[in-house]
Amino acid sequence: MRGRDMHDMNNATMYEEEAPVFESSFAHDQLTVFAMDTPELDFMLTFMPVFGLEVPAEVYLKLRTDILEGTLTNPAYQVVTQQDTITRYDNDLQVIFIDQSAIDRVLANPQDTPEFLLALLGAFGSHLANLIQIERHAMGESDLSPETPEQAQQVAGRYASMMTFIDSSPENGTVFGYFTVAGEELTLALDVSDAPPVEAVIPELRRVGPQPRFAAGEDGHETIAQVLREVGFSAQEVQAVYFGNWLRDHSQLIDPKLVRPEGAPKQFPRKISRDVLTQIVDLLALKAFNGLQNTEEGREAYRVTTELLGVYRPSEHIDNPTDHSEMPLDPREIDKDFEAPVRPGDYATMVYPYQSIKGYMDGPITNLHHHIQRAGYSSEKTDRLRHFGEALHIVEDYFAHSNFVELSLRKLGYTEVLPWTTEAECRHGLPVVTGLFSGFDILASVAEPLGKMMFPATPPAFEDIERGYRSDAEKVMLILLREQENPMWLQALERLLALRDNLADNPLFRFAHHAYWAVTLPLRVVGHYCNQVFQSLLTKLGDLVDDFQTEFGDDPNTTPGVDPTHSQLAKDHDTHPFHELAMLLAKEAVRQLGGHMQAYWRGELALPPSEEATAFIKHPYDTDWQDAIVAEWASTHEQEIARGASSSLFDELRDNYEKHAREHLRELDENKNYTPIKTSESFRNLFPFF
Repeated sequence: MRGRDMHDMNNATMYEEEAPVFESSFAHDQLTVFAMDTPELDFMLTFMPVFGLEVPAEVYLKLRTDILEGTLTNPAYQVVTQQDTITRYDNDLQVIFIDQSAIDRVLANPQDTPEFLLALLGAFGSHLANLIQIERHAMGESDLSPETPEQAQQVAGRYASMMTFIDSSPENGTVFGYFTVAGEELTLALDVSDAPPVEAVIPELRRVGPQPRFAAGEDGHETIAQVLREVGFSAQEVQAVYFGNWLRDHSQLIDPKLVRPEGAPKQFPRKISRDVLTQIVDLLALKAFNGLQNTEEGREAYRVTTELLGVYRPSEHIDNPTDHSEMPLDPREIDKDFEAPVRPGDYATMVYPYQSIKGYMDGPITNLHHHIQRAGYSSEKTDRLRHFGEALHIVEDYFAHSNFVELSLRKLGYTEVLPWTTEAECRHGLPVVTGLFSGFDILASVAEPLGKMMFPATPPAFEDIERGYRSDAEKVMLILLREQENPMWLQALERLLALRDNLADNPLFRFAHHAYWAVTLPLRVVGHYCNQVFQSLLTKLGDLVDDFQTEFGDDPNTTPGVDPTHSQLAKDHDTHPFHELAMLLAKEAVRQLGGHMQAYWRGELALPPSEEATAFIKHPYDTDWQDAIVAEWASTHEQEIARGASSSLFDELRDNYEKHAREHLRELDENKNYTPIKTSESFRNLFPFF
């Protein structure tokens, strides 16, 4: 009588003739189909979160082989009475006990079948967990602790949720078992007509995006840009200007130390292609400038391309381009857009006798002139505003990354302030100099934005997890994994994401007790990828911090010819005594240039204000616009001036550099979001990430 509908069973309370029998191969068949359709890596990545990351890879692979070869037997089922739960698995007997009253209930109330089926799946998961433990003991792992009841319950719930996540085939009428009582066989078929909406079973969480770092965000370039509102720029125009400024900040990610030459063999993660790094910056821009890209036209206008972003060029950041390495390479061999190398003693390192500035300042001045001209003559408004922002970046960096502030204070009589250079053969004695951008500065600039995208503080709201949705971490890894020679990791992630895309068509999943845990499986798998990449990056950063003494070298205040580093001169953070003064000067310069630019756009000036812009890149002894600002600030900041004049400032900055760098590494390494996933050694050997 197999196939009789359970609705025909009106009275199933008397079982006197023979013991009732329950049969089901649903869970076994479901797992078999999944194993047949799934490569080894995907199979392991699916079940490692269920049964344990520490389980040796060989155990998972044997489980998959046993399934495919048909040697994994289905556990026996036994109907019992007076059981508190629908199912109970016995490890010793390898039997799943089914509560008789639960069967009665689903026969009378088909809407209870989803809960019953999930309990069956969970019990089958307990059976697999038991087989895994037996296999581990057989391999010699004698120190395994027995599962607690809570752990066993969690494994069962996770397995059931996982299988409903990866298998969307169950629907109304799907047969999952047979119950024989009093000689009559009854069919148990699924009824998911009362499935709740997906949103009801997934907690809604606040969406959190990456927070901007200083140089490109709070209390930095973005804050300075807000003064443009005072001279007629709208809020949206300020954002469009800041986009250009932001591009220059993030072009430093495209550094020759990181970039893989086009056509060269893949060396991920040691080297990454320029195109991939640019795509990551585009993701960052999409988060930072979402309001400018909420239309198709806006998205195209602000899409970050290799041409728009460019590469790290010292002349766009006022950085000292001198390469002090013993065996320097020409970065143009990596990409033609990099600037030519500058060696100690080259013309660019000389001080102009009259201007009292370094020769390499010609590059920033030329770039500044170029961007102001483009801001004036470009036909598209978005291009005009972007180029203006790129011009402002150079001007702002001049005050933050040179000794202009220190020399301005000395000009007004505060001659005890350290100049970060020594006397040179030039009109003003002490020339304007800028800092060398270090390897740690470069990699740290990569770690910050990558870390915030790869390890968000809070998962996304479920309302966003719909077909085609990809989290920031998933987007980053889908890009980075294309840098690997072996595509297996990329393919594994793509398959898991495809499973999640079908969630809306999976009614049984909505009854799962661990639904949110299952739906975030791709995020957790991505977490494994992210940890591998990020740990590699942290290792590189640690090596660079170890070499920091070499970066600082001798004191440029006392040793002639010594170039200060970016970290010694940079006033980007409020830990520097002259941070506030540098901000005040930058804001005033931006305010003036913003007014000039608006005047040109209104037709009140005959030419774009290129001369007005380049006039800011001068020795402070040759300008006076800043004197009143410096004098007013100095009158109320005696302590800061004393710090800036202290002979211990060199040691303080050097020590702070190492301290903060190491603290930063420690915070990244210890942050629970960054904690490495401890997979088994055998898994790492069988499926190396790189």
